[in-house]
Amino acid sequence: MTVLGVFEKLYGAGAEMTLGRTLLISAVGFLLVFLILGLLALFVKAQGGVFDLLSRRKAEKLPLPASPAAPASPALPESESQGEIKLIGVTEEEAALVMAIVANETGADLNHLIFKSVRALEEEE
Repeated sequence: MTVLGVFEKLYGAGAEMTLGRTLLISAVGFLLVFLILGLLALFVKAQGGVFDLLSRRKAEKLPLPASPAAPASPALPESESQGEIKLIGVTEEEAALVMAIVANETGADLNHLIFKSVRALEEEE
């Protein structure tokens, strides 16, 4: 069998290789190459999707990394006040109430909060 064995099987042993047949064989060859390249591209894209899905599932199962530790604050006494506070238009009782509400809403210990001033807002009529 010669190099053109496939051609001879299709067209017979005495067939002549014309320009039309040459172009047809070339076109079929190009079509096959691009078809196979397209299938390979789809296969690679599908693999990428599968790996992305697996990595997302793996990331969901892993615990979140611990946040960096907050700088340690100096130990504060449990019952002593720290520093001074400016009261502007409020009484000491009102300021204490505001500080207690802030501590309760934030969930922080009142002794770890630092208030610099408490000021009454003017009501608009």
